[in-house]
Amino acid sequence: MKKILPILVFLSFGMNLSSQNTKINNKIKIDSTVLKLSLNGQVDYIYSTYDNKNTDSLVFSIGEISKEGIPNVRIDFSKIPKVYINIRSDYPQYDGNYDLKIEFEHYYLEINSVDLKNGDILMGRLKGKSEKLPTKLGGYQINIDGEFKHIIGKSILSNGERTIIINN
Repeated sequence: MKKILPILVFLSFGMNLSSQNTKINNKIKIDSTVLKLSLNGQVDYIYSTYDNKNTDSLVFSIGEISKEGIPNVRIDFSKIPKVYINIRSDYPQYDGNYDLKIEFEHYYLEINSVDLKNGDILMGRLKGKSEKLPTKLGGYQINIDGEFKHIIGKSILSNGERTIIINN
């Protein structure tokens, strides 16, 4: 029994790590951002990217700026890249908060670099499924699949046809 417990702990830890898989590929080339979000039978596409302008605690976002209720995908580069979904509301509907942070059940992230400074280009692919969000009707999960390209320190606003790049 003493030998089995460490093995079970190791297997559990290993399974958790494998569900959040990040790969660095400096040869990846992406032309633009197109991220498909599927939730509860509805499909939306996101084309815009922006960041928080802090290269020492960089948080990169794929989503529509100033649109409440639309999920944004965030990648936090503070330590190791960590991906999550954020939904913003115009009133504190999430237990008194304006934002709801949703973790992923599993995801795969492939990016060109983790050492980023202003002006650098971040490119990557992301595929994953959120944890189940409880609702009165049982709940749902958000599925994400797509590619992104972003210039650190800029906001890249796009509707899929026309793109505007703004200095932060």
